[in-house]
Amino acid sequence: MKASDLNGMTVVSLQEGAKLGQVDQPLFDLSARRLAALHVKGDSGISVLPFDQIEKIGSDAITITTSQVTQTPGADSVGEKLLDMQALRKLKIVDQDGTFLGTLSEIEFDPQSGQVTQLLAHKGGVMGMGGTTTTIDAAAALTVGVELLTVNANVTDSNEARTSAASSSATAADVTGTNKAQPRAAKTDAVDRNATQPDEATEVDRATRPPLSPDDPWPDSESELPVRR
Repeated sequence: MKASDLNGMTVVSLQEGAKLGQVDQPLFDLSARRLAALHVKGDSGISVLPFDQIEKIGSDAITITTSQVTQTPGADSVGEKLLDMQALRKLKIVDQDGTFLGTLSEIEFDPQSGQVTQLLAHKGGVMGMGGTTTTIDAAAALTVGVELLTVNANVTDSNEARTSAASSSATAADVTGTNKAQPRAAKTDAVDRNATQPDEATEVDRATRPPLSPDDPWPDSESELPVRR
């Protein structure tokens, strides 16, 4: 599941049968590679919902047992030292070879355990269009600093390679499809040729048909047959 999919989801208390608010921001602990909490915005303001207190992240809503499990933001809350997506998207990602991969654009996680599964780094493009996106396995993340996130160079996957592979597969499929179509075309041509061949029996009949009289010429076609009067 993408972290951005959480934004705006409704949080529901099962025991109270009440809507507590909507998710404002997911909060991550990247050093532990997990989703640690959610900022929930309701009528009474912002509260912090620890991930461990979530019953279920569904397709339309997030359920919790009771509103008593939420916390007030502050020095003692779970979310105090966590990073939200707004802060994480400012991180520049550099691998061990000193290659700049881009800035963090998305985080994917397991909704059951909260464990981060992948990070996405993006660079280049204009107004969010184009550029290169690199998928980084969560196991590659080494250190999260104030400005940088360092990763292992051996566990990254650029989408340019995937695009190239997909293009090669499509080309192979086109060639295979063309080859398969050729026998059908050949068969059709054979049928057309057979259809245009004259009837051998008809040709024989015309060739052996005697003239109507000794002075009549041999007819070349039915239209040339002389008419008896």
